[in-house]
Amino acid sequence: MNDELNQCFVIDFSNLLESSQDFDTKIKVGEEPNIKEFKAHSIILSTRSTYFKTVLSSQWAGRENRLIIFDKPNILPSVFEILIK
Repeated sequence: MNDELNQCFVIDFSNLLESSQDFDTKIKVGEEPNIKEFKAHSIILSTRSTYFKTVLSSQWAGRENRLIIFDKPNILPSVFEILIK
């Protein structure tokens, strides 16, 4: 039963990562011509990563219309996609 519950949690968590519904964070990654925008949930990022906990609560990230906006031009979108998962 516990394994089944854990598996459901993992699936739900993965779905949240893939869904842009109710996101509150936009992360723009890369430099022209290779830029990708990721939509995420700050509470999940902050909970899973001390880096994001610091970044999203500091002046590194801007705010625009209740969204947290964060630019990371020094990382490739393909690399960030692996890291965010």
